[in-house]
Amino acid sequence: MQQGIITCATEASGGRLMRCKFLHLSDVHLGYQQYNLKERFNDFGRAFEHIVRQAVEEQVDFVLLAGDLFHKRTIDPPTLLQAVNMLDLLKRHEIPVLAIEGNHDRAHYEDVFSWIDFLADRGNLIALRPSFENGRAILREWDGFSGAYVDLRPRRDPKGVVRVYGTHYCGAATKQVIPMVRDALAKMDHSQVDYVIMMLHAGPDDILPHYLATVPQSVLTPLREFVHYLAMGHIHKPYERENWIFNPGSPETCSIEEMAWPERGFYLVDVDTAADPIHRPRRIRNPRRSFLQVRLQVDPFQNMDRLYQAVAGALEKQTGHPPPPQPVVEVVLEGVWQFAAERVDVERVRAIVGQQVEPLLVRVTNRTVARGTFEAEETSSYEELVQRVFQGLFEQDARYQPQAAQWAHLAIDLKRMVLEGSSPQSIVEYVQHQMEEHQLGVADL
Repeated sequence: MQQGIITCATEASGGRLMRCKFLHLSDVHLGYQQYNLKERFNDFGRAFEHIVRQAVEEQVDFVLLAGDLFHKRTIDPPTLLQAVNMLDLLKRHEIPVLAIEGNHDRAHYEDVFSWIDFLADRGNLIALRPSFENGRAILREWDGFSGAYVDLRPRRDPKGVVRVYGTHYCGAATKQVIPMVRDALAKMDHSQVDYVIMMLHAGPDDILPHYLATVPQSVLTPLREFVHYLAMGHIHKPYERENWIFNPGSPETCSIEEMAWPERGFYLVDVDTAADPIHRPRRIRNPRRSFLQVRLQVDPFQNMDRLYQAVAGALEKQTGHPPPPQPVVEVVLEGVWQFAAERVDVERVRAIVGQQVEPLLVRVTNRTVARGTFEAEETSSYEELVQRVFQGLFEQDARYQPQAAQWAHLAIDLKRMVLEGSSPQSIVEYVQHQMEEHQLGVADL
């Protein structure tokens, strides 16, 4: 791919100072065969295809991909084909794709070449990342092989220049890297640049717990002196801050918790440097498979038949008319049984769900405990009960007893990450980070 200012192929139109239009997405997670279902693999591909076709239809000047195009660092041929087919479509329409690596698709530690690098090498995208020398960030222009920024000249205003910087996923070092990047930005010449974008695979630390590569808002704020639009990825919950930090969220549902954020999708951003505000981002929800979750407290039920009736009633309230096509349905049972509960008939629960919808999958999650397992307060939540169970286990081992509560929190987090399909490397990094932050250790005996 060429060096220097890249012209974007959208129809020219005269106008004020500088105008352009771009699309911002992240956390696509191609290749995720969620629940080991081929149809879920296809769902992630369909979400990406829809967004790419929107980019073509809207005649955007360029596309920003803020990390995690892929779900895994090692991908199979069908996953690569999904990516290449859609990126080739953008290439045929001369729409540049600017990308950064996320934690899911970066190269293995022993490798220096990732699948994002492969796509850059074949001309499907421009992979941006700073280099670091002697504790400083170096922001070099993209030279066709590597670089931290690229200058684009949108056809909507051929005299204008948009500069896009990119910083890849830096894990626990993010808090140190961002000030380095800010210092490097201060040394850059932006006199001939009309609009500046920075891509980061990171986020503020007050959006969701348990994420690595998150930092206080105060760490991000100094970038605003040099950046008009901070294009974020990594956190799957969409958010916006002060009309300059934007995170679209995950296009498809990577874990059932994400169904609480239906507004996830992508941004279409219109830029006009003569207007106030300078840009108008529109977050658009893309089509995706429906997820339904039924949560039931078993405490009021006196027998299993009442439970099965409650499942049917709760699901009916959620499905709507007509029900969504082939949703993923999760039935979560929580609380303390008031009787000697026999084993929950999972197949009967699935049959009850099947009478109301035609599900792709029914998952039954049993988080209940038998009465008398331990003393529980009447107001104890499920999370409190789980914490007490784990903490009790750690307290039984003298090596962990001094920090049993902290170890219990970590164990609960690890369980959640495994259920959400987090990569082994991200789990290892999270454990290391938590052990360092809370000074967790094993007592000598």
